[in-house]
Amino acid sequence: MKWQEVRELYPNQFVKFEILESRIIGNKEYVDDVAVIKAISDGKEAMREFVKCKPRQIVYNTKNKEVVIQLVEGIGIRRSL
Repeated sequence: MKWQEVRELYPNQFVKFEILESRIIGNKEYVDDVAVIKAISDGKEAMREFVKCKPRQIVYNTKNKEVVIQLVEGIGIRRSL
């Protein structure tokens, strides 16, 4: 399902979905196609669902016109001797 369709079905709500198709440009991932898992009515429930997300799943608000994820490279931990 395209993001615009999700926005029309669930206006101004949080939605948990799985990313089916995306493209990476620079350090951002633009999501094109999603599979909706569930609609979430309040922010507290959205945070609980976000914590339980598996890889390629995300909780996002439909007020956003497109799904853009900022990619961050792994941060190494240094240990002093």
